[in-house]
Amino acid sequence: MLVIHFEQIKQYLKLLYKTYQTFFKAAFKITLLLVLLTPIQALLPLVTVQAGQKLVDQLTAQKSYVYFLILWIIATLLTQLLPVLVTNIQGILTDKLTGFINISLMEKSKKLMTLELFDNSAYFDDLKLLSEDASWRPVNLIVFGVAVLRDALTLVGMFCLLGKYNCFLALLLFSVLLPQTLVYYRIQQEAFETMVTRSKNARKLDYFSSLLLERKDAKEVRIFQMFNSVIKKYRTLFFETQRTVNAVRKKQLVIASCFLLLTVTVSSLGFWWFIVQVQRQVLGVGILLLYISVIASIIESMTNIVETTSLLYDSLLWVKKYEHFLDFKESATDGKLEFDADFEALIVKDLSFTYPFSTKEVLHQINFSVKKGERIAIVGENGSGKSTLVKLLLKLYPASSGTISFDEQKLRDLSAKSYWQKVTVAFQDFSHFKLSLQDNVTALEELPEATVKALLQEVTLPLKAPLKLTTILSREFEGGTELSGGQWQKVALARCLHRKSKLIFLDEPTAALDAKSEQELYRHFVELGKDTTLLFVTHRMSAVNLADKVLFLKDGRSVACGPHKELLATEPSYRELYELQKQAYR
Repeated sequence: MLVIHFEQIKQYLKLLYKTYQTFFKAAFKITLLLVLLTPIQALLPLVTVQAGQKLVDQLTAQKSYVYFLILWIIATLLTQLLPVLVTNIQGILTDKLTGFINISLMEKSKKLMTLELFDNSAYFDDLKLLSEDASWRPVNLIVFGVAVLRDALTLVGMFCLLGKYNCFLALLLFSVLLPQTLVYYRIQQEAFETMVTRSKNARKLDYFSSLLLERKDAKEVRIFQMFNSVIKKYRTLFFETQRTVNAVRKKQLVIASCFLLLTVTVSSLGFWWFIVQVQRQVLGVGILLLYISVIASIIESMTNIVETTSLLYDSLLWVKKYEHFLDFKESATDGKLEFDADFEALIVKDLSFTYPFSTKEVLHQINFSVKKGERIAIVGENGSGKSTLVKLLLKLYPASSGTISFDEQKLRDLSAKSYWQKVTVAFQDFSHFKLSLQDNVTALEELPEATVKALLQEVTLPLKAPLKLTTILSREFEGGTELSGGQWQKVALARCLHRKSKLIFLDEPTAALDAKSEQELYRHFVELGKDTTLLFVTHRMSAVNLADKVLFLKDGRSVACGPHKELLATEPSYRELYELQKQAYR
């Protein structure tokens, strides 16, 4: 059953208004020019129609018609010229709007202090959709947004012109066309949603298509010869979905035909009334030309509005997500104090943590301290909370309870920007930037080539052909290349080293390296200097011999913190973990 919800119409108009506001924010002068030209373009058909009517009337009455002929020529000329001008203006506005939206999204991301948003599935899904569609949605918004305004003004103008001669006929025609338009809009929306959004098979169809078209599955799809099976599944599912769509289209055809018959009946009655007025010499012959043109324009405008609003609606919902994302507020507030990197001790007291939008506590009452210049190895089984602890120490999440302090400065009171500028890190899931090798090492910071080469030398990544500092590290771009897992880890470690920080975190960034290479790199970090404090997560227990102390985590709790030999003697769980790995390497 088709139901027209006027609340939805209200929401549509509200979103359309917000879209126009965004246009003005992106490019005020260009949008203003477009707003001034749109009503002119919308009302020119009225001028053309009336000029044509008067021209015919003057000719049949054998009176001077030159003025109306010139007016018709000018109106027709402008009708042809304005769309070209408006299209160019729309192109300029599209460029500015695309840049404005992308920059505003990036600026919002820049203001986010924590990773909280990425744990909020609703906001994260919105962000993913926004980033994927930001390159083409502005085009739809401008083209369809302007078209809706233009066709609406033309429609109002034509009804007013018809009402000038027969107000009852104009109202009757409007009363017939309005429900037809609303029902047709709803049917068209249903047809679109059935295929694209409502279908339970829509995501499966997308997935089957991506299996054969995307890089990540290309190897196994070919080796296991999955092409024919996947295509067969896609065909079966596609035709099943199409049958549902065709049922909707049949319904659309029947209902639209009924309303069309009613519209033709009312239009024919109106035409008959105007013929009678001409026969009685109440109106000139030109009124018949005007009526035919007005009816054609009204039907065309209403059809355009239905089609345009249907196409625009999806983009307006995108605007809603855009506004929603910009309004996102983190639960944690940033501190104001500058971080003093020359601290004497890092103290973690009764630290507990639960991820946002989760009820399961993953860290429980963690306690340990680190003196300036100490090397601390963080070890434990998978899921013990090692990486989560590093994220809290990096101020990427606020603690649920307890404190992290540097001497008397509490981490929560520090400015995130100030803190991040004075620490450095290499993550286990480090970023593979699709940029040049130099930009990957420097994180887009301007550094001399000699410095970058020295950093690569430190992590034992030699520059051998085809690898250069200018080489793009992705085959997606011309001249790009792919690195092995071990090479990428060395790039991440070089990125960590380039900042020359006195506080370094290594969150198991060497998993793809062999034991010997890992040991050498850890030794390099350990020997950076007596004032450099290092905390490193490792799954290879052999690396703990390089640390001054070992923090042993189990099930999210700090079981012990002390020298490696002391833990071997006093902590059975730690000794068992160490012996298991020791035996594996024998």
